[in-house]
Amino acid sequence: MKEVFNITTENLAVSVIIPMYNAEKYIGECLESLLNQTLKNFEVIVIDDCSTDNSFSIAENFISEFESENQLLLVAKITPNSGCPGFPRNAAMNLAKGKYIFFLDSDDFLDATALEDFYNVAEEFDADVVHAEKCFEYREIDGKFVNKPLILESEAASEKPTLETFDLAKRMTDFVGRQYNSMVWSKFFRREFLIENSITFPIITVSEDFIFSAMCLSCAKNYVRVPFIGYHYRQHADSGTALPGTVKESSLNLIEGVDFFYKFMQKQKFFVDNPKYQYAVLDVFSQMSADLIFKHTFFNMNLEPDELYDFYCKNIFSLNPQKNIPLTAYLFVSTNIYKLLVKRQAAEIAALKHLLENK
Repeated sequence: MKEVFNITTENLAVSVIIPMYNAEKYIGECLESLLNQTLKNFEVIVIDDCSTDNSFSIAENFISEFESENQLLLVAKITPNSGCPGFPRNAAMNLAKGKYIFFLDSDDFLDATALEDFYNVAEEFDADVVHAEKCFEYREIDGKFVNKPLILESEAASEKPTLETFDLAKRMTDFVGRQYNSMVWSKFFRREFLIENSITFPIITVSEDFIFSAMCLSCAKNYVRVPFIGYHYRQHADSGTALPGTVKESSLNLIEGVDFFYKFMQKQKFFVDNPKYQYAVLDVFSQMSADLIFKHTFFNMNLEPDELYDFYCKNIFSLNPQKNIPLTAYLFVSTNIYKLLVKRQAAEIAALKHLLENK
């Protein structure tokens, strides 16, 4: 890892962590939004994951601008390419010196008061986590970005900063019911809280946010919701989220994610004492990951049940026969149920279309 310069300032309020890969179109606007923050006592750590465009040099060019504003910018490169957003985030957390940590994606940007708003609430509530329910979403339509407010929960309830229940059973029930969004960029974390609870990202290609957020929710003492719309989230064709390209890659993502989170839960008294919540959270993660596998095996390959069974045995069971028996069975049964539901839905749509055409 190459450091452009060393940060020596102590007592920083925030470490803003930006994982970066081929973001030359957006990293400038991202860093400009940090230069314009009303909070000034923070550092920015950009970790480049072997970009092949001009992202790294663009970020480097901002060092002098940050220095002129008496701000701190560290730009570093990891090699080889990890392909996982969690890896550069973990690397940056090891470098961070701020009291709080905020994750910002390289193609997004912030309102000028965003960091100050988060910081003030965190200090007022002595918060381990501050959790925003809203952001601005930007979607690319005909080459132009159109923005609108986006509620990140299925039911956003808070109108002012609100301390969440200390009842972990209620928290985890609401989490699996999608009452807490799992995007890490919507949250503000106390760094010592992450260190004390050994909370890091799993090295998987997708859904690493889900695991990280669940770990934080299950460990935080003071967890605060806020209704801020300070984050500008960009959806576009070049988004950095990498989807596993094959069934084997998707399966490994699922296997490694479940293994990482299960090991974490075995060290937490709440999960040890309440195994049903272990199952509930792992099941949601498995469903999210399995959806990618279903798309490969159903939409791309359209395998029949016998072919599907042989395929899963070859591509999943064989990876680790002792551990992957339940996973192979789970995916086989789930995929066939998924196929039946999709086919039934298609039949109902066709019947409705026929009825309408013959009216």
